[in-house]
Formats: sequence, C-alpha cells, structure tokens
Amino acid sequence: MRHLRLINKSILSNNNNNNIISNLTVNISKNSGRNHHGHITVFTKNTSTSLIKRYRFIDFKRHIFNVPGIVYSIEYDPNRSSFISLVLYKNNICCYIISVNGLNIGDKIQSYNNFSIHEKSYDKGDNNQLLYLPISSIINSLELWPRKGGIYIRSAGSYGKILKKLVHINKVLIELPSNSLLYASIFSRATIGICGNINHNKIVLGKAGRNRWLGTKPIVRGVAMNPIDHPHGGGEGKRSSDPLKKSPWGRILKWNNKKKIKFLDII
Repeated sequence: MRHLRLINKSILSNNNNNNIISNLTVNISKNSGRNHHGHITVFTKNTSTSLIKRYRFIDFKRHIFNVPGIVYSIEYDPNRSSFISLVLYKNNICCYIISVNGLNIGDKIQSYNNFSIHEKSYDKGDNNQLLYLPISSIINSLELWPRKGGIYIRSAGSYGKILKKLVHINKVLIELPSNSLLYASIFSRATIGICGNINHNKIVLGKAGRNRWLGTKPIVRGVAMNPIDHPHGGGEGKRSSDPLKKSPWGRILKWNNKKKIKFLDII
C-alpha cells in the first residue's frame, strides 16, 4: 500500500444516502456487463454483483435566472469524476450543479440572464451567456447550442478558455481541455471556473483489489486465449493466426496498415 494515493475529501459534506434529497435522485440498478439474457457483453465489468448507484440529476442548463443561490453542500457523485454542489436558491428551489474548484459551502452564486450584467465582475460558479463573459475567461459546463445544457468541459479538473468573439457570425472561439478549438454559439451559456476535484488524475489505487471494488475486472489479451475463445488465440508462442485485429466475435477492429496504396493505383 506504499503506492496508494487517494483524494482528500475533507471538503465534502458528511451526507449519506439517507440525507440525499429524493426528488433530485433516482435508484439505478445495473446488471454489470450482462444483457437481458444474462450473457456477458462487457468483459471488463464485474459481473459477480450488480452495482446499485443513486443517480443525481444535475442542472446543466442553469435555468433559474437572476435568483441568488447559496452553496448548501459539496458532495461526491459516483456517476462522474468531478464533485457536485447542492445549491439552495432564494425562491426555495434546490438543485445540483457541477462543483467549481475553490467554491466552498456558504458561497453565493447566480445564473444571469439580462443584458446589463456584463459590466460586473463574475465570481466562481456564476453562469451567463458567452456574449457577456469577458475574453480569456476560464469556463466549464459549456453549451454548444443555446438552451441545450452543458455538454463540454464537465470532467474533474477540466476547463476551457474564451479566445475570441465573432459577433458578426454569432460565434465564439473556445479552447477545449484537449487544446482543440471549438466554435460555439455566442448565446450559449457557460460557468466561470475550473471543475472541482482537480487532483482526480493523481489517484493511484495501489492494488488490483481496489479496482475490483469499483466494478472493473482484469483484461485478458486475445492472444492468451484458446482459438475457440478468441480469433487471436492459439498458435505456437505469441504468434497470432489472424493478421487483422478482431473482436471476440470476429469483427475487424483496425484496417490492415501493412497494405500500402500507390499513387498510380489511384490514377
């Protein structure tokens, strides 16, 4: 266990499943890796026990506009890598949002939807249209189209950056965490800040058993199997009888890279 590295979850609220708001959650029972016939379809899932998770409904649209809210709790979500925050608004409506790094219990956040607010300075967790967010802002939970909900930049520790506004074509140039560029609608919404749980990529499980607790089984190579179990199985030594990479059901996974196409063949 000397290699074990876990996340410090002292910032999380001490909420168990009994304290979770029932209207914002639903039970999801999964027959891990098996279909309705009971046949194994995902070989890397732990099929010995069924995983029962409680799914939290996240407000990706941030549809409660111009109503101040307060962060009531910061919780762990088993369905995603980032933490989530339970926000209680002034109109007595509560909902879950993707937590922002540096956001603490008791902080005030708001989702804006008016045209005079672009002159103020935004706090972490505030949400508004890209049109009114300043250039070089660090954002997360980005919408591709207006009122569709945030679908980009939602994993732990990820963030994007507003590079340029093209008002004449109603587009905004966004730099994604993969360093690729994306043109989003200028009326799409985004949240200020970095997604919570920024140290998620530094986790070292330390042993294979902890990975089994998470519902993952070891992966067996196809060349280590018998011919009846996998197309790559059998043969003397590590030589595979099939030059093409195939799935256990014989479907080709990759095209043969050894085949070269000459320019004269195209003409």
